Formats: sequence, structure tokens, C-alpha cells
Amino acid sequence: MLAATACGQMYRKPGDPPAAAQPDPAQQQFEPSAQNAPPPPPSSGPPSSAAPNDPYAPVAAEPVAMGGGAKAIAQRFVDAHNAVRAKHCAGPLTWSPKLAAVAQKWADTLRDKGCAFGHSGGQYGENLAAGTEGVLDPEATVKMWYDEIAKYKFPNGGFSMETGHFTQVIWRGTTQVGCGHSQCKGNDIWVCNYDPAGNWDGQYRENVLPRGCK
Repeated sequence: MLAATACGQMYRKPGDPPAAAQPDPAQQQFEPSAQNAPPPPPSSGPPSSAAPNDPYAPVAAEPVAMGGGAKAIAQRFVDAHNAVRAKHCAGPLTWSPKLAAVAQKWADTLRDKGCAFGHSGGQYGENLAAGTEGVLDPEATVKMWYDEIAKYKFPNGGFSMETGHFTQVIWRGTTQVGCGHSQCKGNDIWVCNYDPAGNWDGQYRENVLPRGCK
């Protein structure tokens, strides 16, 4: 059975008190048979500087370990993001090896925890996706996130668990992306990190424009 699921996160306004910490992602498992498995609760704490011993700090890693070569996969993710961002007057993203290393480390962590599926709680914006091996390539992953546009309420929309990936993908204030990939129990796991992070409460009107930008 083919299956795909995704998870996005949000942030509060700068200066707002941080929300309660997310549950340990090891408690949330991705199962291929759960086609519409609900994602874990979004992270709502504002980004902050990484501590010296931050386990999600950048490490040396290839952006994506998948057929076609890491550089080719990276470019496909950039192109897929920029194709939809252009429809919403959002500037093109550039690939960040730093973000890719962070994303790869978290993808490996989810794999090592037995296909856990949850957010890292790091300082960057983050979209997750998982599906039966071979179902999700870069283009299909970004399309799945972008297709949430059907549920977004322009021009006054805000964060929703049903649209959080879409809003991060086209967030105008975001300028860089980096993604990582791992495999577990016959599934592909994708993690993309974004800087600056999107999905800030109170900033949607200026950062999430409708198609045609009017």
C-alpha cells in the first residue's frame, strides 16, 4: 500500500513566551498503512540561537542520500520550491549546506528511533514528509506540501495543521532551504529546514500572498 504523510510547525510572535515542549518524536511512529495519519502537535516556541552542544547543530553531511546524486537532488528541491514560490511573489530560495546538514542529522535520528516522526524543535523552519519507499521524490514532496493551498483562507489565514507546510514553502521572508533524507522499514523520510523560519504568528498577511499576489 502506498502512503504519505507530512508534518509542519509554527512559531509565535517574537517576544511571546515559549509553548510547552513537544513530545519525544520517538513516541510517534510512521506506519505505511496509516495514509492519513495525523501529524504531531506543531512546535510553537520562537527560534533561538543554538547552544554549543545543540544536538541539531550543523554537522558534515551530504544533503540527500538518494539516487541521482546529492547535488542533483538538492537542485531539484530548490527548483520545486522556487516554481511554486514564484506564483506568490516570493523570492527564490538558495540551497544551504548548513541547513541540509541539520536536516540530514534529524532524518537520521528519526530513522534510528525506528521511523519516529516528529519535529526536531530546532531554530529553523521545518517541514517533514514520509511515505512508502519510492512514492516521494523532491517534486512530489514539495507538491504534497504546496497542495495544502486548497485549505488556506486568503488573505486572513494563519497557522493550521492542515496548511502549515504550504505556508512555510511560500513564506516570503524565507531565503534558504536545505533537506535531508533517510529510509526506514520500507519508507522514505524527508526533512527540509528553512531560514529564516516561516509560520510566524501575526505575519501571514505579508508573507503568504495569493496566486497573482493581489
